[in-house]
Amino acid sequence: MNSNKPGKPEKAEAKAQDSLQEKNLEKMEALLKHSAMGVHILFDNSSIAKVLRSAKDDKDFFDFNKMKKVQDSMTELIAKKTYFEKMDYLRDLDKESFEMLVRTYFHIVENTVRQTNDLNH
Repeated sequence: MNSNKPGKPEKAEAKAQDSLQEKNLEKMEALLKHSAMGVHILFDNSSIAKVLRSAKDDKDFFDFNKMKKVQDSMTELIAKKTYFEKMDYLRDLDKESFEMLVRTYFHIVENTVRQTNDLNH
C-alpha cells in the first residue's frame, strides 16, 4: 500500500469531518437568518447595544492576530452542539473576544442581508 494515499479509515474520518463541518455551517446559516430577521438568539439586546454603541476603528477587522482570534472564537462557537453550550462559551469569553465576536457576527449578518436584498443599488 502506498503511504501517500489515504486508506479507508482516513477517508471515512475525512468524510465524517466534512459532514460535521457541513452541519455546523447549516446551523450557523440558520442563526444568521434569524438574526437578519431581528431575532438574535445568541446575544441579548443589551449586550448588542453596549458593544455596538462604542465606535471602533475598522482596521481592527484587518489586524491578523485579531482576525485569527475572532475566527478561532467563531469556529469554537459554531462547533458547540447545543444552545446552552454556546451560551456557556460566550459567557466564558474575555471582554475583548466577546466584543470582537459580536461585531464580527453582526458584520456577517449585515453583509448577508445586503446580499439577499433584491433592491441593491
